[in-house]
Parts: sequence; structure tokens; C-alpha cells
Amino acid sequence: MFKKIIIICLALTFSFSSVAQTNFKEEGLRDLTTVAGLGLGGAILGLSTLSFVEEPKDHLKNILVGAALGIVVGVGVVAYNQAAKSQATIRQTGFRDFDTTSRLNWHASNTAQDIKEFNAANPNVGWSFNF
Repeated sequence: MFKKIIIICLALTFSFSSVAQTNFKEEGLRDLTTVAGLGLGGAILGLSTLSFVEEPKDHLKNILVGAALGIVVGVGVVAYNQAAKSQATIRQTGFRDFDTTSRLNWHASNTAQDIKEFNAANPNVGWSFNF
């Protein structure tokens, strides 16, 4: 069972590298390093708590809890960075030219056109039942 999990993880890890660009690989490696580094930092903090208890072997779960919290924080940092990068990309592509009035006009014209096309393709059918 363990071998199957390792094979699946390796297959998924290397399947994206064949189609990815260099920039994507570097970003992914940076994100992975961030998550792993914060996980390791959390594990070290969990390990440091063992010196404050009388029986350290009874509290080894502190290491795992610290690592888990570090990984969660790492994923949060990576998600925040990706969202900020996406926002910067959107703002570079003429975001200011597409204000609220332009957006509403665009939606109104496209919606009206879509409704006309839908009604032309799907004629109204009515059913009437009398008892």
C-alpha cells in the first residue's frame, strides 16, 4: 500500500514538469520551499517545547502539531502571494478602463443578445390542462 502511494505521489509530482514553463517551475519550487520551510520551523518550535515538560517522550506530539501548524501557515502564505500576484496581473491589463458603468453596459448588451438567441433557438411551448 505504501509503495502505491509513493508511486502515485511521484507520478503526480513529475507529470506537470513536462508541460510547465521555467517560470512556473521556479514559482512552484519557491512555493514548495515556503511551505516546507514553515513546516520545519513549526516542528522546531514544537521540539523546543519539550524542554519545558518533565517527561518529553509523553509530549512528542508537540513536534507534529508544530509542523502541521507551520504547513497550514505556509499554505496560507502561498495562497496570499498567488492572490496578490493575480490582482497585480489584472490591474496591469487595463482594469481602470473597465469601470462600473462600462461593465453594466457590457453585461446588459451581452445578456440581451443571449436572450434573443436563446428565444430564437427555443420557441415557447405552453401546456394547458383542464379538469
